[in-house]
Amino acid sequence: MALYIKAVLEYDGTRYLGFQIQSHGPTIQGEVELALYKLTGQRVRIKAAGRTDAGVHSEGQVIAFRVEWKHPLEDLHRALNALLPKDIAVKELSLAPDGFHPRFSAVSREYRYTILNTPWPSPLRGRFAYHFPGALDLEAMKEATSYLIGEHDFASFGSPTKGENTVRRVYRADWRRDGDFLHFEIEANAFLKRMVRLMVGTLLRVGQGKIPPEEVKAILEARDISLSGPAVPACGLCLVRVNYPEGGGN
Repeated sequence: MALYIKAVLEYDGTRYLGFQIQSHGPTIQGEVELALYKLTGQRVRIKAAGRTDAGVHSEGQVIAFRVEWKHPLEDLHRALNALLPKDIAVKELSLAPDGFHPRFSAVSREYRYTILNTPWPSPLRGRFAYHFPGALDLEAMKEATSYLIGEHDFASFGSPTKGENTVRRVYRADWRRDGDFLHFEIEANAFLKRMVRLMVGTLLRVGQGKIPPEEVKAILEARDISLSGPAVPACGLCLVRVNYPEGGGN
């Protein structure tokens, strides 16, 4: 009898073409399915909470899959991590609840975008951050961010992966400084393609004084993607957590 497994992945997305499997390059899904095949001899297809883009990282991607396995789950967890590349790891592994789907059962997702705000780049600290050397008005960026909270049509900040619906609900969004780093943290019920990166690119224009904070509200209401951005690089973006009802998340 096949077991239905839920797992939480952490990965460095730098060298991958994104989560979703592709025919012309390495992906997170491809590496996990290859490890499962090597371990079990079964062609296993995994489902995920979200399809992170090329170069995007994760601390809390949630996946689910069915596999024939007669040994303790701890052995499956240990063996997968032994077979996966060093830039992908299974943080947690357990039996999935009945009816669980990593994407459709989720009630919210949390992302973090990190900016290294120093005059010069840092080879050691810059792998998971976007280096931005200029001065930024953090208070203006915070004010502009407040216009993004709530349920809105976010067509100015991304495109849907399926269908035409661009309405999303942002539960919280804010900036915080941690030494040389600026972190943009956002939680929403779902995200459009490139939504966080276009938001950050727009908010950086506010921080540079190129547009006033209230212009972000006008861009949002225009529902015109040509007014936002430019999108910041993928290297600074990380999927932090996927939340499920009654605390059944990561």
